Amino acid sequence: GWLDSAALKEFLMMRATMYAAIAVLLYEWSAYNFVFLGRILPAVGKELMVLPFLLLFNVSWGLAMWSFIRCHTSDAGAVSQRWYDFVARVGEGLPVAPARLEWQPGKATMCKRCELPRPERAHHCHVCGICILRMDHHCPW
Repeated sequence: GWLDSAALKEFLMMRATMYAAIAVLLYEWSAYNFVFLGRILPAVGKELMVLPFLLLFNVSWGLAMWSFIRCHTSDAGAVSQRWYDFVARVGEGLPVAPARLEWQPGKATMCKRCELPRPERAHHCHVCGICILRMDHHCPW
């Protein structure tokens, strides 16, 4: 069926969280600007507070959106071929620790999925299917 299509799976894995976060941010923006600033503050006699709150909120919101988009569209930093060349050159001389959830300072770890040594702090991304250097690249924040 349509749920098994590769395009749908790719959308759900790579884009759904981004679009959901943007939808929440747009809802927040419209609710604050149209409901709170447009209706609630004037209804309670605080018309003079609308402009400062409008400026403060919208500048903060714009910076948050800019940061979100920059973070989400930045390169995750795939482990470079230079690293794998180094691993091949050093061979058994490179101490490789088993992968753990916590950070292991100064240690290369073995990726369980790729079955290749990866540098310190690198993680396997199940969405990209490769080991990457910055794991938060799919996180909305």
